[in-house]
Amino acid sequence: MRHIVLLALVALSTACTGTPGTTVVLRRADDGQLGFHSVTEAFPGSARFECHASETGRCHYAVFGGACGGLTAAFGDRIVRCAETASPRLQFDLQVGEQRDVSDLPLDFRHCVREQSGPLTAACLGQRVG
Repeated sequence: MRHIVLLALVALSTACTGTPGTTVVLRRADDGQLGFHSVTEAFPGSARFECHASETGRCHYAVFGGACGGLTAAFGDRIVRCAETASPRLQFDLQVGEQRDVSDLPLDFRHCVREQSGPLTAACLGQRVG
């Protein structure tokens, strides 16, 4: 357990050093046509979400932290458990061509995005775009 806490502290201190963020690109093409495209630039505690293409005209986002954040992704749910029914800290949608800057996010946030509207739970973290 002591090693897990140490690794978490190292990961958090690395995230807070002002190093460049991570860019997450989710893209789906159908028969050569771009059907879905979302770009997220993630930094510790903030992110820019961009909806570039969606057959429905909108991208629907859900942002998670805490037990559903980066520690679960790094260590697996045997150590830090995220319930698939957990609600997001933030849920919003963007029209194609829109972007949104969000601050005050947990340092270890994770997100998912899809084309269809409706409630999103942490189960979406393990699903593909669509």
